[in-house]
Amino acid sequence: MASERRNPSRERMRYGICLNDECEMCRNKTIQKIPMRKDFVCQNPDCGKELRECPPPKKQNKMPLYIAGALVALCVLGGGMYALSGGSEEQPTVTTDSVVKSAPVDTAVAASTSIKTDTVVVRDTIVQNNTTTISEKTSTKTVVNTVSSKPKAATFGSVNLGYAKFVGPVSNGVPNGQGRMTFTTSHQIDSRDVKARIADAGDYVIGEWKDGKLVHGKWYGSDNNVKGSIMIGL
Repeated sequence: MASERRNPSRERMRYGICLNDECEMCRNKTIQKIPMRKDFVCQNPDCGKELRECPPPKKQNKMPLYIAGALVALCVLGGGMYALSGGSEEQPTVTTDSVVKSAPVDTAVAASTSIKTDTVVVRDTIVQNNTTTISEKTSTKTVVNTVSSKPKAATFGSVNLGYAKFVGPVSNGVPNGQGRMTFTTSHQIDSRDVKARIADAGDYVIGEWKDGKLVHGKWYGSDNNVKGSIMIGL
């Protein structure tokens, strides 16, 4: 009786796959292990079709238990040391900058200068030990813009210069355009005139002025007769 007993670990095996499409083991591509002493057919009770022989399945390399245990112990030890150190390892920091525009500062400054203050808010998001911390820092930047002042538009009117009266376009209190200047006292017509011509009281000049300076014009006497032409330029 002892000689008829078989040792399963030493028994020769065959490996095969089922080719019956209606069999679940075929659809799952299950490799079946059949002892040599048995019929080489599918072990699915609902099938029983003959198998096609195939190589045995590859053995998966399994990590020895003592190596796996050592790796787990190292991970636990590393986590404990990190906790004791207070998690001092530098963590990634996400920084978001946003600029908040504030209204211009109400300061007494020249008309050609404007002051604007920009407030910059920096938000830092730090993820550490599964905890998210958000901090904000605010800095202020003052920007001074200098704008060239533009002269006021000339308006038609009259201005008394003391030695003469001008009628025509006036800008910033001086002649600025085509007009007529009538002298009320003896005075040099224009300080830039190389001939230094002097107008008598009652004389007048019809011409063009730029920022209070004569550019060109005709000089008339009180009797309305032409005394000469004046060309100075800008």
